[in-house]
Amino acid sequence: MVRPAKETASDRQVGHLLGAIFSACPDAVLVVDATGTIVLSNPAVTSLFGYYPEELVGEPVNVLLPPGNQARHLGHLQDFFAAPLARHMGAARELAGRHRDGTEFAVEVSLTPVEVRGAQYSAAFVRDGRERQGSIDRLHAVNEVTQSLLVGTGLGEVLPLVARRARRLTHSDASWIVTPAGPGNLVVSAVDGHGTEVLLGTALSAGTSRSAEVMRTQAPEILEDLFTATNVPDAVIELNLGPGLYVPLVADERRLGTLVLGRVRGGPPFGPLDIALATVFASSTAAAIELAEVRAELERTGIVAEEERIARDLHDTVIQDLFGVGLSLQAARSSSTGAIGERIDEAVDRLDTIIREIRNTIFRLPRRTAGAQGLHDEMLRLVDKYSEELGFTPRVGFHCPADAVVPDAVGAQLLQVVGEALSNAARHAQATSADMVLEIQNGWLSFSLVDDGIGPPNAPTAGQGLRNMSARAHNLGGTSTISRHEPTGTIVEWRVPI
Repeated sequence: MVRPAKETASDRQVGHLLGAIFSACPDAVLVVDATGTIVLSNPAVTSLFGYYPEELVGEPVNVLLPPGNQARHLGHLQDFFAAPLARHMGAARELAGRHRDGTEFAVEVSLTPVEVRGAQYSAAFVRDGRERQGSIDRLHAVNEVTQSLLVGTGLGEVLPLVARRARRLTHSDASWIVTPAGPGNLVVSAVDGHGTEVLLGTALSAGTSRSAEVMRTQAPEILEDLFTATNVPDAVIELNLGPGLYVPLVADERRLGTLVLGRVRGGPPFGPLDIALATVFASSTAAAIELAEVRAELERTGIVAEEERIARDLHDTVIQDLFGVGLSLQAARSSSTGAIGERIDEAVDRLDTIIREIRNTIFRLPRRTAGAQGLHDEMLRLVDKYSEELGFTPRVGFHCPADAVVPDAVGAQLLQVVGEALSNAARHAQATSADMVLEIQNGWLSFSLVDDGIGPPNAPTAGQGLRNMSARAHNLGGTSTISRHEPTGTIVEWRVPI
């Protein structure tokens, strides 16, 4: 007969060490037999499940599971003892635990088989899965918000989604978002939760409100009781809210607003995990909003650039070609009489109308009406300005890239000359048409205006406008002349070196 070996001091020391490790393990450890009965647990079960270790010994493990999961867990337990291999649970399913107070929460579980004196046991290492699940939920929420923004959904529709997702993410009963609404004002622009409609549209001070302070400090603020708190919207009292959490919506130092979360009075206070989830979600959402606005601006810029290209092509190519055709027809008109001459006149008039319509189309493009500042556009604006006074729209020909090659100082003087020439034509010429041409040849910038009016007076004129045009040319080292155009009309020529 072989007697069992006596326990040595070394064995006892190992046993004490294993016991100490078991007790100090940060995960809740539950040892369960094949019937599903807990035979051993460590102190960490208290913080996770609310039970003392000795209370659980002899209890079925189902006491730690939500009622809806208990039958299914029994099947999993039987499968484990049929094939006892170490495994991590939850890879393909969401696992939940049940606290002593009835609260259900996400858990992560690892199982390992243990055999002691021929008996099989399962050691379950249980970890709080709320942080991991919260991170997953947060990613899903941010993804949903981002997708909505990037497909072009307006901010007015996205903010209610943000409020709803934030409320569910933090297990809150109410949420609202405060955003800027003009100088010195904030407004509750989105709400979610039962009864929160009373808050929608509430105006707040951008200088003294709690939401404004959180936006300035860019730090979350926890309130123990919204019902009794000061400096919160009055309508909050109607919601009977207790714990509150204010979180800034900030992206790259840009203050977009404040996210506010509330739980009913008597509900659990917001803990570190809630604050972390809400803060990261808020900052991620703010970054998504910023990204969407940048993308929209890039798209708008692209549209404007395309409109500018179309405008340039219309004016610098199409209109110039039409203008050239018109000049050719006018030259042919001098040698044509009768029906042919009349048809040429009709064609020239029709070309004038087409050019005017194209130019009007160019000016209706958003960029053209909003703020183009180049010499090219400023000259066209002057033409439009005087068209009503003239009774017609002069034709304009650009035979040079004006914006690229004309110095600013010369361009400023030229615009004054163009305005003066158009003003004189409107007041004195009695013309029915006029042609303007800007060109550069051999280092000289030339501007000319030819009308079909009554022509300049025979005697020298002392008009201030004409003297100004001459002085501007002289100061730049150039010349300015006024002459008669045959058979009728006036020619204004202004030339300066560049």
